[in-house]
Amino acid sequence: MKVCLKCGAETPLISQLCHTCVRQNIELSKVLPAINMVCCKACYSLKIPGTWLEFSDLESSVSHFVTESIEWNSEIGKTTSNLILKQLDPQKFRVNIECEGDYQGLLLDANLKTEVQIKFQVCQTCSRLAGGYYEAILQVRTKRKEILNKAVEEIYNLIDSGPSEFFTTDSGPVRGGYDFQLSSSDKARTISRDLMVKFGGHVTETNTLVGRKDGRDLLRHTFGVRLPSIGISDYLFLDDKVWKVLRIDRRRTKLIMLSSPFSQKMVEVDTMRNVPLLDPPLEVQVISHRDSEYLLLDPFTLQTVEAISPKDWKGNNVLALRYGIETYFIWD
Repeated sequence: MKVCLKCGAETPLISQLCHTCVRQNIELSKVLPAINMVCCKACYSLKIPGTWLEFSDLESSVSHFVTESIEWNSEIGKTTSNLILKQLDPQKFRVNIECEGDYQGLLLDANLKTEVQIKFQVCQTCSRLAGGYYEAILQVRTKRKEILNKAVEEIYNLIDSGPSEFFTTDSGPVRGGYDFQLSSSDKARTISRDLMVKFGGHVTETNTLVGRKDGRDLLRHTFGVRLPSIGISDYLFLDDKVWKVLRIDRRRTKLIMLSSPFSQKMVEVDTMRNVPLLDPPLEVQVISHRDSEYLLLDPFTLQTVEAISPKDWKGNNVLALRYGIETYFIWD
């Protein structure tokens, strides 16, 4: 009969030891009684070799540092830890750590204690932000305020969702558009191209020498994004016909004619600068109809109008657009 090598017990054994002796002799985990960390005083980022890790508050930063400071027995699996933090002063925490892990099917637990001494510094991102640092200027220009507002909102969303080291030190409206001072030339270039793909238009890039560092030129880049005055789903009056913008592909746009023969074509965005834009369509009340013959109420003049629907039209809505003194019905 097999017995525990340490106490002689005949209970189930693990590595020739009973469960009680395993718990007494196998060290689950350990941590130094005092550990030191470096944290950004402004944003609570934790300094680790080569970079900074972002955290929303000081407790989260301390918790991560302590968790990473625990040394686990290499034979232990399924490790978990639960931390209880007590702040002793602005730069010191006492931490109780409840550890659990699996040793060859036996659950082990341990309680550890440590004190964390915090040294506050300012991370590179916060230092640059406070100093007004920027690598690039992004200039957005368009004659249409609605498109400008959408583009500006898109840029702010990209900044907010990006890493903390990407930020704007100054931004605001200027004559004809909106300017951003951005911390990264690469990110500014990416945003410029994203805007061109989404809204159309074109991008120009220039740079200015602002100094030298370690024998290399330091350049500040300026990205000029000129957006068209038309957008997807806009209605246009072109060649005495009403057209709708289906899509914009950089410098080209696809249009569909909203009357027979309902043809489609691709045109250069730059050729659309002086094309009249129509106001959003209004819903039309159908008074009566027989087959393809309709009696409609013109929402602009409030007069009844006879109209013929397109061949094989099976839609539900009729819309109306106004250009000059003419009303154009759209069979949606």
